[in-house]
Amino acid sequence: MGYSYDGQGKLCCDSCSTSGNVRKIRCPFGWCPPPALCPDCRSKHRALLTKAYHRQIGCEANTAKARQRDAEQQVLLNEGNYVRTSALGHNGRVKVIFRNAAGDRKAYWMPPETYHAIPLMQPATPAHFSKHGEVTEAENADIYAS
Repeated sequence: MGYSYDGQGKLCCDSCSTSGNVRKIRCPFGWCPPPALCPDCRSKHRALLTKAYHRQIGCEANTAKARQRDAEQQVLLNEGNYVRTSALGHNGRVKVIFRNAAGDRKAYWMPPETYHAIPLMQPATPAHFSKHGEVTEAENADIYAS
């Protein structure tokens, strides 16, 4: 989320655009971007700043899912696996970069169908992808090298 500032560099309210005494109001679950609000708008929108509201719009559940995903990835890394970090399509196939806990990288080529068989945010290793199709190690772990 981008914020607006006035000519003197003061943060402007996201709701009414006034500046001065504007604060960013953090999501109680740390999920959604913090709105910048002046005192009047904080008072006017008080119900939208509560823990109950953020729970209702899914912030708590999304934070829990993200923590679970991070924990799953950490288990894979602790076991010595290389975990997907990035990918780039090239000439009808996908080059996927995997990183281990030490930061070492390996790259693998695979067809797009194989790559897309595992959701983007799900931690995955080369072995996970090989269950869905052909996976071959690339010579270079640089994402742009073919």
